[in-house]
Amino acid sequence: MRILVTGAGGLVGSELVRTGRVIGLTRGELDVTDSAEFQRAIEHYHPTAVINAAAQAGVDQAERDPSGTMRVNSDAPGMMARVSAQWGIRFLHLSTDYVLDSPHSRRLAEDEEPNPQSTYAQSKLIGEQGVLSSGGTVVRLQWVYQPGDRGFFNRALAMMRTGQTVRLVTDQVGCPTPAEMVASALLTMAATGPCGLYHLATQGEATAFEWIAAGAEAMGIDFLGVAAQRADFDGAHRPARSVLDSSKVASTWGIKLPEWRNALQTVVRGSDRIGTGTDQ
Repeated sequence: MRILVTGAGGLVGSELVRTGRVIGLTRGELDVTDSAEFQRAIEHYHPTAVINAAAQAGVDQAERDPSGTMRVNSDAPGMMARVSAQWGIRFLHLSTDYVLDSPHSRRLAEDEEPNPQSTYAQSKLIGEQGVLSSGGTVVRLQWVYQPGDRGFFNRALAMMRTGQTVRLVTDQVGCPTPAEMVASALLTMAATGPCGLYHLATQGEATAFEWIAAGAEAMGIDFLGVAAQRADFDGAHRPARSVLDSSKVASTWGIKLPEWRNALQTVVRGSDRIGTGTDQ
């Protein structure tokens, strides 16, 4: 296998690179919105599979820059999937639970009707459709984090480490999923198997309040969280509940991620990247 990863500077992309099993190209090295650049990368590296981890992942930024968000999240994935198909290259694209916004208390399977409620969610759904129409594979992820120095998880804990309180919502529910576990699963999925739409997340469910409380305990940090409601915050819409059902990926590849608390304990024990919590 020769796997090319776009968006290699992001959370999942950087974890894929850390495995030492992929060729990673950052945003500065490959503009995924430029079809000529992508074509040249394919001709140069001759990959057997491409994992597209590139995205404009800022939910609020998407509302401020919808056209830029659409170029990266909507147009680029479909273009890369078409080019990959022309070369006979397996193509995997990372998407998000945000395309689903359901009132149901059950876990959401791949046949759940999409219901995007923000520019970000709409852009990701269009990207999914472009990939699937070209015979690629879409992997929806949820609440991805990694102990280290970027993202909401690390920012919240960094604030608590310095004695600051953090408002954490109790009415938004998901599956906190470590990036390193996602990366391992993606390598398996890139090697072989059917194409299509799949969900990949940990087992169980948590509110943001419960997630960060567990993280603080695992890292030995005094928990300084204050309960809040989603309506207390400005910004784009976030799904109140979008807990992914990952049984399809389990039955297809034998991949079943742990319960979210066990996954958290595993990555905290194995991490040597506990940083300051600044985003990158």
